[in-house]
Amino acid sequence: MKKLALAFNIAALLAITLLLYTPLARLGLLPSLPSLFRSGPLTIEETPVIIQQVKNIAQMFTQTFYDEYVYDTGPIRTPVFNQDKRLIFIAKGEVIAGFDLSALSESSIIRRERAIVVKLPPARVLEVIINPSGFETFIEKGVITFEESKKYHEDARRIFERNALRKGILRNSAEQGREMLEKFFRLLGFETVDIIIPESR
Repeated sequence: MKKLALAFNIAALLAITLLLYTPLARLGLLPSLPSLFRSGPLTIEETPVIIQQVKNIAQMFTQTFYDEYVYDTGPIRTPVFNQDKRLIFIAKGEVIAGFDLSALSESSIIRRERAIVVKLPPARVLEVIINPSGFETFIEKGVITFEESKKYHEDARRIFERNALRKGILRNSAEQGREMLEKFFRLLGFETVDIIIPESR
């Protein structure tokens, strides 16, 4: 039984790596190989082995929404000398959605011979990424302070997330996550796979 559990452990880890390495590496969000293969306490039961391997990923990214937005503060009246300020910039970035797998427990996966039921948390936005090079100032009138600039950039991030939600990023993320995990567990030899994902709110 111990040899079977160990073999299953290795197969699960290799399958996850093969399945998720390419999309995560493309996003630059894949953990380093040493951390991916970091040893942990040996678990004998098969279901905890699956849970531990899935939790090692921590987050599963399944959908990316690319966006570009022109942010215009409009005229900003300042009390000092009654001056006007204005900032217009173009922001380019991406919103990444998926699943936080760190909270999975033994009850999240039910295994019966060649059948398995997996209960995931709802899909949610995991990252809104706008690199410094993703902000291009178009018009800057007056002196825009660092704190003001930071506030406007955070506003742009919130707009990106709102646009992604309106475009159905969570629905698409759930569908892709279900498909990825079905392929993953069928690759491990399961004949019946049921992936349960609550609707995102």
